[in-house]
Amino acid sequence: MLKHILLILIIALYLPVAVDAEVVERIVAVVNDKVITMSDLKEEMAIRGQFGVSADRTEALNYLIEREIVSAEAGRLGLTITMDDVTKEIVRFEETFPSKSEFNLFLESYELSIQDLSRRFASSIAADKVREQKEGTSAGRYDKWLSEAKKKGDIKILNSE
Repeated sequence: MLKHILLILIIALYLPVAVDAEVVERIVAVVNDKVITMSDLKEEMAIRGQFGVSADRTEALNYLIEREIVSAEAGRLGLTITMDDVTKEIVRFEETFPSKSEFNLFLESYELSIQDLSRRFASSIAADKVREQKEGTSAGRYDKWLSEAKKKGDIKILNSE
């Protein structure tokens, strides 16, 4: 009996800690078991904005969903992305900033490393390669394929607000 009371007291002591837990990250979508977080969405919006592309939340989320679908297809097709391709994209992105220090400040403010940025750009390059391969000689094949892939995929969009 004393063991049960002690166990209840211990649980009661830790319960307020669990209730006061802070949400550190929020999931905004899941695409075929790949998680897209609020941080991913904010980073994508910031990168798009830096490139002068629409930073609309819905468009950015749709892009991230597309990127997950396309990355899986790139792997299935055996497409390779070279480090040289990725480096060129990073340099091109860095050149959108007035100085190296502002580029570094951007990375710091979004807690991005060069490796994180490399992965993001590698996914974008993979998407371009899949698009090229799907389009072939017939315009619109990629969009048709993507539409079908989205229907077949397991996509869950959670609250992205």
